[in-house]
Amino acid sequence: MENKKKSGFSIGASSLLVIIVVLALVCFAALSITSASADLRLSQKLADRTTSYYEACGKAQITLKDLSFSLSSIYEDSKDEEEYNQKIKESLADSLSFSCPMNENQTLQVSVSPLYPETASGDFLKITSWQIVNTTALNLDESLPVFQKR
Repeated sequence: MENKKKSGFSIGASSLLVIIVVLALVCFAALSITSASADLRLSQKLADRTTSYYEACGKAQITLKDLSFSLSSIYEDSKDEEEYNQKIKESLADSLSFSCPMNENQTLQVSVSPLYPETASGDFLKITSWQIVNTTALNLDESLPVFQKR
């Protein structure tokens, strides 16, 4: 008679192993879907912010062009640098800095200083500040503390 050796695994062990592998794959699939959804929301927020920034930059460039045109006409009407600076102080004192809204929380603030060009085709202004400013206070979400203070 032949002695059959019994292995350590019974018939149900392979079925149990398949069930555990399938459950692990389902868990990884759920985590992957959750991560992809979070990445999509973040990408959409970033795209919206970038779009609003470049729209504000476009508005600021139009304002800079108009301001440069105004400075050009003042330059043509002036005899010298002193008269040029005096006319700028009288007519454009308030418009040397301006802001373009980006969204409900931020604006693009631009400040310029006038230049007296060497020729009529030179630069009439210099950008001294171009920055994004938060208009509302930051509300940080602290609803899920990791460490609790005792």
